Amino acid sequence: MAELPYHHDWPLAFEARMGIRLHWFGRYAGYPDWSVERSRLMGDMVCFFFVERESCWVEVNGVRWVLKAGDLMVVQGGDEFFMGHDPRRPHTSLSAALALERSNEANLLRQCVFERRTSLAEPDRYVAEFEKVLASFGSRSERRDLLIAGAIAQWLAVLLDMISPGRGIGFSEHSTPVDRILAAEQWAMARLADSIAIKEWAGAVGLNSDYFARVFRRHTGRRPMEWLNERRLQRASQLLLSSRQSLMEIAERCGFRCPFYLSKQFKRHYGQSPAEYRRTPPPAPSEPGIAKGDREVR
Repeated sequence: MAELPYHHDWPLAFEARMGIRLHWFGRYAGYPDWSVERSRLMGDMVCFFFVERESCWVEVNGVRWVLKAGDLMVVQGGDEFFMGHDPRRPHTSLSAALALERSNEANLLRQCVFERRTSLAEPDRYVAEFEKVLASFGSRSERRDLLIAGAIAQWLAVLLDMISPGRGIGFSEHSTPVDRILAAEQWAMARLADSIAIKEWAGAVGLNSDYFARVFRRHTGRRPMEWLNERRLQRASQLLLSSRQSLMEIAERCGFRCPFYLSKQFKRHYGQSPAEYRRTPPPAPSEPGIAKGDREVR
């Protein structure tokens, strides 16, 4: 009898190791008192802000823009911004902030060169794709994470096709502080299971420890070790829902020295023990159609 080939010898059709971190995604409709206080977007985030009806104004890094229905504004990590509108004619907007990770790359979107403002040629199509994501958050399926991730990926693919961003340059000695922080995030994400010291982390992107800590907090809103702990907890939450690994195994994979310490940190961050979290998947957003907070979908 002839030997049969193994299935893994067949040509690979497709492979993607990607993660989506979503900090908000929602429709903000017709609130007269709507405004966004002066803020700085976390270094690894990209925000897409689309005006669905009426108009508003946005100031980014000291430059003021007036946006009308159909306009898309892109705010990237490190940008300072604040927003407002005429309360007599409140606008409606669709807003999302996310990071798109691939393998060990912290955010593919931060490698794109976006126009600050674009008038979308197909605004109705954009709204339709956005609403598919909003609908996915209401799912009670056991495959809810897959449904949400698929809807987000489809929405993002349509958006990028519409605006066709260019590609930026990679990290180098002459990179800006934001580029260095993104490179530092990428470096740490590839080593979540390891013990990471500030000196080693800063040195990986050519900075001394004190300056690295200041710049990191300025561009992410977190101290380096706070940010690292959040990423480790996010990875642990994903493994709890997507695998049958023991808490000890998950602790080792996420860089916690023991399962008891992971449990303590996890409950402080999520309000549930790892066992409770595994038994009860995260609930749908409390307000229909709006997803807020620190959410990771893989």
